[in-house]
Amino acid sequence: MASTTGTPLGFIEWDSVARGLAAADAMLKAAVVAPVVMRPVTPGRYFAVVSGDVEAVRASVAAGVLRGGDSVIDQLVLPAPFPGIFPAVGGRTGALRLSAVGVIETLTLCTLFAAVDAAAKTGDVRVHDVRLAMGLGGKAFAILSGEVAHVEAAIVAAGALAASRGALLATSIIPNPDSVLVASLTETSTPFSDLVFDSP
Repeated sequence: MASTTGTPLGFIEWDSVARGLAAADAMLKAAVVAPVVMRPVTPGRYFAVVSGDVEAVRASVAAGVLRGGDSVIDQLVLPAPFPGIFPAVGGRTGALRLSAVGVIETLTLCTLFAAVDAAAKTGDVRVHDVRLAMGLGGKAFAILSGEVAHVEAAIVAAGALAASRGALLATSIIPNPDSVLVASLTETSTPFSDLVFDSP
C-alpha cells in the first residue's frame, strides 16, 4: 500500500536574494537536511525547501528564520506532507477529473503548500497543478479536481488555513468546467514551468 504521507519538509521565503542566500546557508549548516530547492523567484525573492527528519527540518527552518530576520516573508514545516504535492508543481499530473475544478490562490508560496496539504487530506481530490511565483508577482495558486462535494470541502479547508496565516488571496469552485478551459489548464508550456522540482 502506498504511503499517505511524504518526507518531512521545511519551507522559507525571503524578500531579498542576498539575505535569502545567507539564510539558506545557515539552514544547511544547522542540521542534516537535504535541499529540495534553493533559488531566486519572482519578484526578487528567495525560496528554499529542505527535507529530512522532523527535528532536523525544524532546526534548519529555525536557523533560516533567525539568519533571515525581517527579510522572512513566510515559513512552514510539514511533518507529514501529502506526497502528491511536488508532482503537481508545474502541472505534471496529466488529465483533470472533470466533475469540478477548485482553485486556491495565496500571497506566499509557503502558505500555498500548507493549504494544498490541508486540501488533499480533506477528501478525495486530485492535486492537479501547483504554480509558484514565476509570472505571478510572487503569488501562487493550485488547481484541484474531483467530484463537486469533495472539491468544495477541500477548497473550504484550504481557504480557512490560508486565511488563518494571513495569506489568502482568493478561492473558486467551477462545477462542470468548459472543455476549452480544461485544455488551458492542462497546458504545461507556460511561464510558470520555470519553477519545477521533484519530491525528495
